[in-house]
Parts: sequence; C-alpha cells; structure tokens
Amino acid sequence: MPFLPKTDVRISPKWDGWSWSIVGLFTLVIVTLPFGRSVNAPLALLALVAIWLLATRWKEVLGRPAIRWLLVLIAAIWAPQLLALLGAENFDRALNTAAYYPFYGLAALPVVWAATRHDVTPVLLNIVLAASLFWAIDGLIQFFLGSNLLGFPYNERRLTGMFHPNLTMGVVMAQLLPLVLEATRRLMHRHWAWGVALLPILMTIVLTGSRSAMLVMGLAVLAYGGLVVWRYRVRWQWIAAAVLGVVLAISAVLAVSPQTRDRVMVTAKVFDMDREAFNAATAMRGDVWIAGWQLVQDAPWTGVGVRGFEALAVDRGYSEVRYTHLHLFAMDVQVSTGLVGLAAYLLGYLLFVAFLWRSGGDRMVGGASVIAVGLALWPLNTHFGFYASYTLAVVWPIIGLATALVVRRESGKRVGDQVD
Repeated sequence: MPFLPKTDVRISPKWDGWSWSIVGLFTLVIVTLPFGRSVNAPLALLALVAIWLLATRWKEVLGRPAIRWLLVLIAAIWAPQLLALLGAENFDRALNTAAYYPFYGLAALPVVWAATRHDVTPVLLNIVLAASLFWAIDGLIQFFLGSNLLGFPYNERRLTGMFHPNLTMGVVMAQLLPLVLEATRRLMHRHWAWGVALLPILMTIVLTGSRSAMLVMGLAVLAYGGLVVWRYRVRWQWIAAAVLGVVLAISAVLAVSPQTRDRVMVTAKVFDMDREAFNAATAMRGDVWIAGWQLVQDAPWTGVGVRGFEALAVDRGYSEVRYTHLHLFAMDVQVSTGLVGLAAYLLGYLLFVAFLWRSGGDRMVGGASVIAVGLALWPLNTHFGFYASYTLAVVWPIIGLATALVVRRESGKRVGDQVD
C-alpha cells in the first residue's frame, strides 16, 4: 500500500540467551492473560530478572533514559501508596497492595532492556497480534456455535471466549489494540490483506458487550487512524474504505447480537438529565462515583488508603452496596491516596507520554507508544480497579512493550526505525 513504508521485521541471529528468555516470558504473559492469576507466574519471573539487572548491571540499566523514566513512573504511582498507609482505613490490604505493586512495574523493565540490545519489538508486536486474533476467532466460534475451542459455553449475554467465566476479554483486547494496530501496520507493507485481521478483533470486542471496552476501542481506532492520516497523507479513497469496513463490521455485530445492541441503546441514556437513567447507562457507576466523592472530602490529602473504599463507603452510609472499586482510575487514585497521589499519578503519566513522543523518532512509532500507554493508564478508564492485581498484569506489559518501541539499541539504531 502506498502509505505504508517497509519495516525491518527480521529476527537478529545474534540474540543472546537473555533476550530469548525475556521474549519467552513476555509471550507467556500474553498467553496466560485469559487465565486469571496464572499470569502472575511469568510476571514474577520478569520482575526477578529486573531486580537482577538492577543489582548486577545497574550502571548499564540506569544509563538508559527509557528505563529511568519507567522507574519514575513506577515511583509516581507507588510512593503515594506508602504515604497513604499512615491513615489507611484497611491497613492490612493497603500494605499488601503496596508490597507487591512495584514488582508489576518492574516486570516491564526487562522488555525495555532487551530492546536496547536486540530488535525484539517486531516479534513481540506479532505475538500480541497473534494472541488477539486467536482470542477473536475463538470468541466468534463461541458466539456462532455456542461454545469455544475449550468447550466454554456462550452465556447468551456477553462473549467470554478463552477468558470464561470472567467478563474481561473485551477490555483486555481493547487495551492491547494500539499495539495490535501497530503490528498490523508493519505487516501491511507485505500485503494489504493483513488489515483484514483487524475486523474479527474489532467485532469480538463489540460482542463482549463491555461498554468500557468499546469506548477504549473507539478511542484507539480514532487516535491511531488520525495518526496514520496525518503521518502519511492518506488518500481519501483509502480512508473511506477503512471507515466503511469498520462500520460494516460493527453493524453486522449489532445486527446478529440483540444483547449487544440493547446495551448500546441503554448507554445512549447517559445523556438524559436523570440519575436513574445515568445509572442504567453506566451500570450503576453514578452511585459509586458519588460515594467516592464523599470519601474524598473525608480525607482529601492522603486518602483513605488503597482498598479502603469497599467497606468504608458502606460503613459511613455513602453506599448501600459494597463495590469492590470505583470504576474510574482517577477517582480510585484520589480516594485511595488523596490529592497528593492524584497529582503524582497525573504528573508521572503526562511526563511519561511526553517522553515517549519525544523519543519516538518516526512519529508513527512514538504515536503508537503514546496511544498504548495513554489508554492503558487513561485517568477516565471505567473498567478495572486501578490497584487490582489483574489490572497491573494487563497494564504494565503494555507499558513495557510500548516503551521498548522508542528506545535505541546499543548499535545506535532506534527500535522501530523503518527501512525503505
């Protein structure tokens, strides 16, 4: 295709054992995402590799700006958790979260370090694309045949696929979508047909029925599509064809899935000036946010501690239901760690994405990194709890690979630089 430059996707024959091991562990992380806590095993091994690197090669590791910024981001989110321990309402759970949190962040470090030594990112991007495509095909089989390849049944409401019985597939696939789009772009210079692989992925995200996932998907497609149009001055015929393909795919999903269509119609009520309609459109998130805002006023500076919202909102009469989290990243941070934590999180977030954009070299690479990290840590995400272990298992591998896209290898060549 005329607007897609060629990209060097060859695997270096000189990869060392560490690079192969890190790629293998990252692959295990992606492969085990559907199976809940199983993903913690490869993440723990990556964190141990990070600790070993920091202990034995600290000058080399800390000499990389990308790794230094990664550690700053981890500290910006973690340090306020420690400060909030002083007034934590649920001290045991807050301490437990603070104890394991940095290890999830450190799991991203080896991926970045490996990318400074060898061109591992094309392989990692293709792994993410292959996993997403497999999950999508498996999910479509579940929808049309009643059960997926592992025999998990369709519940007639929301698609679960490999993630059964959890309803997390749509969110995970949507969060990985910016990396999937970048992988697809790089492959499309070989043949335009690689772009067709996106259609089952987008259709499956919609079929999962997760409104949060559909929102993230829409933002990813709009942001990445706008980046492609801006960077390559795409002809209007290609734009029209791409838009038509996406619209037809989503329309087909809504036509064959009345459950998904009904959820989309209910969501439209969010614009009604009525609390009951707003709650229906947002799955009761309005009541959760009101309860969270009341807790914010009780402890405005350092918060009530991580994991303190669930019981405290009920105990103080702010909510009649024990919600496990606030369904809004920014409010989750503010309730848990106060204005201090919210300011640190937003500052670290903005500075980190600014670093990615400056370091991208080719604006497509920097832009893809910014979109991936930007959506992974987006303050207005409404799906998972910000401090939940599964959230960390999804978010930090994305951050690791997105950061790896913009680093320079030891040869001086930027990872992701393109070869015409």
